[in-house]
Amino acid sequence: MLEFERDVLSGAGAEVVTCMDGEEMKSLLRKRAFDALIIDGRMPKQGSLPDVYAWIAKHSEGLEKHLLVTFSSAAEPEIRDFMQANNIPYLSKPFEVADLISQARRLLEKVQAAGAS
Repeated sequence: MLEFERDVLSGAGAEVVTCMDGEEMKSLLRKRAFDALIIDGRMPKQGSLPDVYAWIAKHSEGLEKHLLVTFSSAAEPEIRDFMQANNIPYLSKPFEVADLISQARRLLEKVQAAGAS
């Protein structure tokens, strides 16, 4: 699925960097800046979504506002509440290609709007 998502987003014009677990994600975020982040809500070695969100906010300030979470199954109620409280968009798999592209474009539009402010 990761390769499919990468191919879809690359085909839509995005520069995409992929990783397989939370530790690799943190390593990448320490090395370079990203405009947006799409993560699996249950990525291995990631920790809880609130923990990941707090880590991103601390180490890549502002990126937490440009986050999309995907899930293979429905998120638990407390995770849905957390995402709603923090205005984090999400997609549940299987999702339509158009939905992934649309959500990614929304993230990038938020980045552009923040840069214009």
